[in-house]
Amino acid sequence: RIEMRHFGVKVSIVEHGFFKAEEVNSDIIEKYLFKLWNRLTPEIRDSYGEKYLVEYIKAQRSSVKRLCDYDISNVIKCMEHALIAKYPRTRYRAGWDAKFFWLFLCYAPSCLSDML
Repeated sequence: RIEMRHFGVKVSIVEHGFFKAEEVNSDIIEKYLFKLWNRLTPEIRDSYGEKYLVEYIKAQRSSVKRLCDYDISNVIKCMEHALIAKYPRTRYRAGWDAKFFWLFLCYAPSCLSDML
């Protein structure tokens, strides 16, 4: 964004939270995770253990259910405003989690953001 200012180009950033699209479902993500897991060397897989992968997938499923918003129109409204407004904002945040959760994590200690 700052680099483009030199050329007279104004860039707006749309920071969105978690949204669940119909085309992207948990099955696709889980298949990809298993594919990545299987590409790891046996030593690395052994160091993490099978339990790690199972727990990670459980946490991912839980996060999708709790955090994802199904109404993507908030992102579209931000994009529309950024494109047609006479004075667009520098940053747009779409979704409740983008407005609250990520702002909080920017100021939180690393240990807390790691845990979350």
